[in-house]
Amino acid sequence: MKNIVLLFFIFCITFSSKAQNSTAAYFIDKVNSASTGSRIEVNAKGDTVLISEYTSGNVKLNSVQTFERYYLGTPYLNNGWFQGTMVLKGGEPVEGLMAYDLVRGSVYYSQNAQSQAIELKPDEFSMNGRNFSKYQDEIEGAGSYFYETLVASEPRLLKMYDCTYTTTKSDVDNGYGSSVANKYEGEYSKKEKFYMVIDKRMLLVTKKKSFLKSLRTYSSSAASHTKSANLNLKNEEDIIKLAAYLGNI
Repeated sequence: MKNIVLLFFIFCITFSSKAQNSTAAYFIDKVNSASTGSRIEVNAKGDTVLISEYTSGNVKLNSVQTFERYYLGTPYLNNGWFQGTMVLKGGEPVEGLMAYDLVRGSVYYSQNAQSQAIELKPDEFSMNGRNFSKYQDEIEGAGSYFYETLVASEPRLLKMYDCTYTTTKSDVDNGYGSSVANKYEGEYSKKEKFYMVIDKRMLLVTKKKSFLKSLRTYSSSAASHTKSANLNLKNEEDIIKLAAYLGNI
């Protein structure tokens, strides 16, 4: 079963989440039907749901049909728009409302809640108090991804956000309508990874002893401090504590 590929172009999306963030975009899926509007809601179970509205013309019946499609989760970091600043290549920093699309690796930018938003791919940006940068020209294996910088000193600690989309419906489901048991077109799943950067090399943080051994000159101190301070290297706060400690020895 092929995944539905959602292409995001900005026109008119309204976020109606707990944070009451709002701006606008429209979504195009594989049936080539552009949504007339989208919104984000929280359902009775506490799940975040993306709802896209569509209008489709029926040539045979000479009529216009309207319908909605539902997706569990969203591709956006923290499911919303936030105040931030970005830097475009060769340009000056600009401020405005931003949404970080983890699937496309893009930032949607709007000068304010009333302005039309556009899709951009800056070199770096700050949003909701977090700083994101690309390091493909600086760090081996970094690729063309944005990383949040948690610790800027050596060893540097970076956080990577990942999001995947999985289809839960087939073409048959879409052709014959939704059932209550299969209401959602698909689901967005998010996860986080942490990397320590030593000698311009990225090391994935894990609980395995092999990770501590890979820290080179920091290996012995890292193993000793992790044990004595009872650090859990699956916990972000403890990972930050370890990186900060290694940076001060």
